[in-house]
Amino acid sequence: MASKKKAEEEKLRRRRLARFRFKALIRLVICNNYWLSDIEEQEIGENARRNIALIIRRKGKKGLLTLFEKAILNQRAEDRTPEQILKLNEVFRKLECLSRFPAKIREQLARCARYSYYNAGRTLLRQGHQPQAVYFVLDGEITVSRVQWDPIYKQHVDVPYGVRVPGEMFGEIAFLYGCPRSTTCVTATDCELLCVQQDDFERLLEPTLRLQWNQMMEALRRFQYFDHWSEDQIRECCILAKVNDFKPQQQIAVCGTGANFEYTYFVLSGQCMILQCLKVKKKMKGRRECYHLLPAESDEKQRSIAERLIQRKDSEVLISTLPTNLRASLLESASGLQNRDDEDAPQEQVEHHFIDVGSYSCGSVFGLGERMEDRTIVARNHVQCMLIPRYWLFMKHQNTGNVWQRIKMYLEMAIPSRERIFKQFLDDLNWLAYRKKLVTEIVQRRGRQNHTRLIDVPIVCRVEQGRGPN
Repeated sequence: MASKKKAEEEKLRRRRLARFRFKALIRLVICNNYWLSDIEEQEIGENARRNIALIIRRKGKKGLLTLFEKAILNQRAEDRTPEQILKLNEVFRKLECLSRFPAKIREQLARCARYSYYNAGRTLLRQGHQPQAVYFVLDGEITVSRVQWDPIYKQHVDVPYGVRVPGEMFGEIAFLYGCPRSTTCVTATDCELLCVQQDDFERLLEPTLRLQWNQMMEALRRFQYFDHWSEDQIRECCILAKVNDFKPQQQIAVCGTGANFEYTYFVLSGQCMILQCLKVKKKMKGRRECYHLLPAESDEKQRSIAERLIQRKDSEVLISTLPTNLRASLLESASGLQNRDDEDAPQEQVEHHFIDVGSYSCGSVFGLGERMEDRTIVARNHVQCMLIPRYWLFMKHQNTGNVWQRIKMYLEMAIPSRERIFKQFLDDLNWLAYRKKLVTEIVQRRGRQNHTRLIDVPIVCRVEQGRGPN
């Protein structure tokens, strides 16, 4: 009787174990069903083993890694063959998330890094927990938040602290500072990650990251704007900020209105020049060249809408609401279309003039949202800049006393507008034309005579040096 009861319990245990394994397999397939998008439907048959073999042998990419490379990364470090490690070395050499590390460290990471996939809504790091690993984002998006006390609602609230996108690293701060996790990271989409455990991090990555971390801290100390920041703010800034190098004549920032700047630039070394592009219309009136400033590129859409409505009855009301420069350009364009003759049409042409209107030297800051109509920032020589996300910089805790708005207002007042630059451009053309005309008149003047008299020559020049006694 006891043996029969024991046999039934063993049979029931096996059923439960089989059911558990089947459910685990189903969950694994659901989490990795996005792999099937790389495979054409006709390649999938009824033979399950053949289908699995096809998936593993596929070389097509999903994200940055092929399925074969993911399979290698899912193996244990001691099971990877030298050929597989060599294959991973070629892949790691091209990954943007590992670009900050030397080539030797990447080769060693190929022996120990693991691949992980997480679907949306998974919590990777929990605030207050002890660190176990660091992560590199290959594909997907991860939201970062922190629980803080809200003095208004008298309760703890979850405050967003940005996102982590492909090419970024997260989870290293707890190791560098020897503290628990300071934020909570949750996957917003399906994510592919590279995972490095604590022992491998301390052996391979920590020396390089600590050196870069100290360099970032030193860069922040060079600006007085950050003297009043707390340790948490400086730590968060070091996480979000980055340092970029720019070669001579390389464009640093190009923007139409200035509102689309993603980063604020702090110049650490070198010098940047501010190039203003003037889009002018050149027209010949007899022998005289006339220039007219055309609207900025950002105003073209508004101009085209206004031109379509210029013939309506309420055109006067419409024109009165436009900016001054756009209104004058629109009226002249409308009158030119009505009065222009066919023989005068070929004489008009549009020209672009690039004018150097200023410089940003070491210690300067730009990209705070100032007006940048048709303006470009270009490196005059080798330039190094620290880039801080502008959305984070303008948060309340980092913007004490509206310091960044005041700097923005100063930059807009110090750098001349397009209208002032165009006026100076016309003044320079008029001066060149006058100088050329004056020189031509003097050279072509006839009957030139020397009216210099002896009395006009200084007496010092008239004294003859006599010879002394022999």
